[in-house]
Amino acid sequence: MKYKLSTPIRLLKASYYNAILVLVKIITGATISKIIAIYLGPSGLALLGNLKNLYDTSSSFTALGYKNGIIKYISENEKNKPKIRRISATIFQLSLLFSCIIGICLWFFSAYFSNYLFQTETYGYVLKIIGVGLPIWSFNLLIIYILNGLENYKKMVIVNSILSIINLLVSVVLIIKFGLVGGLLGNICAAFLVFIINLFVLGKERSLIFSLFEFKLFSFRVVKDMSAYFLMSIYSMVIVSVTILLIRGLIINKLGANDAGYWEAMTRISNFYLMFFISLTSFYLLPRLSKTNNLIVFKNELKGFYLLTIPMLLVGLTTIYFLRFFILNLLLNQDFLPTSNLFLWQLIGDFISVLAIALVKQFHAKRMVKAYIICNGSLNLLYLIFSYLFIDMYGINGVVKAYTLSYTIYLIIVILFVHNYFKSQLKC
Repeated sequence: MKYKLSTPIRLLKASYYNAILVLVKIITGATISKIIAIYLGPSGLALLGNLKNLYDTSSSFTALGYKNGIIKYISENEKNKPKIRRISATIFQLSLLFSCIIGICLWFFSAYFSNYLFQTETYGYVLKIIGVGLPIWSFNLLIIYILNGLENYKKMVIVNSILSIINLLVSVVLIIKFGLVGGLLGNICAAFLVFIINLFVLGKERSLIFSLFEFKLFSFRVVKDMSAYFLMSIYSMVIVSVTILLIRGLIINKLGANDAGYWEAMTRISNFYLMFFISLTSFYLLPRLSKTNNLIVFKNELKGFYLLTIPMLLVGLTTIYFLRFFILNLLLNQDFLPTSNLFLWQLIGDFISVLAIALVKQFHAKRMVKAYIICNGSLNLLYLIFSYLFIDMYGINGVVKAYTLSYTIYLIIVILFVHNYFKSQLKC
């Protein structure tokens, strides 16, 4: 049967909504980075980067770990409201459980975590506050994922935009008034405000939040169904966060906090422009690849995605390279101009990373847990090893060279796993 290519229309529609979300995130994220650069400098940016890794690691257990599973199963059961309530209740309750466990750990070991993240026990009380607010932070993310699964894109854009804008306003005020402490507390303080606003914005979907208290709806079947996605997300978040923390620690120990700040600045800028392409892989590719085992269909979907993204990447990355000094002055300040030396290898690595991450969505679509664990483990291990090897030879530039080399090898490994998957399907 000839495959009817609906990719252009679907992909353009997904790209439109995705672009709105990304634009808001870029504007708010860039503004926060600018404020941090002005008031806290490179070293402050590096320390807040450590806190971000803590958020990401914690959220992998409380929210981010369920993202792909929520979108998949909510979407599949869109017309089955009782099933959606059961899924929502289970996820909210599971998130609350893990949030409490992590919050207790942050509370009782706050001095240790503060010393590890910030080289001082002074900010232990901040980590206690973060531990208390973690459930609210996680619930805000879960609401967005549920709306994505329901394909209520308009409301999802509103909720996501509110989260970003409130986070911007609160963080800016707190950083200006309280410095680093304000920056550390900004996300959690904003999360409480966003949660309250969501109760009004969500309309009829707000009942999903109240399913948190319907413990009879908790389903081990739902947990089992999403366990593979949960495992992959947690594994990825934890291993990436740990790798970044180790590399940042390596830079600080060998080169100093300022160089760590330059690298953190490059990473943040990279996240801004990659946000559109990476989020589009989940927004569009994941549900599309989940529906087929046909190699021709798979190739057509990837072809459509690459035909849209590769020209945009090449033009965008080239433009960013030539405007790198302007971008650094716009988003940060002159203290960060040494970051300009990191752009070339970072941009090359980012281009390769998009190609690889698009293919990796096949791992999520077909629950290729073993392949995902091997590939991501290899990527982060290689990144860490090459960083240790290259930093003595090339300084801070060695870290971005390590990034590019790691993703090149990663892309090759991913291609081999995807090839073997379809080869095994032909034998069945």
